[in-house]
Amino acid sequence: MAKSPKGDFLDLTIEIGLPEPDPEPGGDFRCKVTIKAFKIEKFSFGVDKLQAHSLSIKLLNMLLVEKQTQGWLFYFPDDLDHAMDFENGFF
Repeated sequence: MAKSPKGDFLDLTIEIGLPEPDPEPGGDFRCKVTIKAFKIEKFSFGVDKLQAHSLSIKLLNMLLVEKQTQGWLFYFPDDLDHAMDFENGFF
């Protein structure tokens, strides 16, 4: 769940795709990171599948920290009393 700076709650689905070959010439591998509620679809890239996936976790963290600094709060659906803090090492 996400809570906007105005106090509205929003269901949040985060998707990290499986590593796949980068279609660009000379590309290695990539993973897609999608947060539909925020209309975010970005890729992380790596020299192999493991690095692409690891960097997708870092990318997700960066995206959520950016939203958090804009005033968004994030919760597990069954625990709306305790917001997650992505800036202080949740990942």
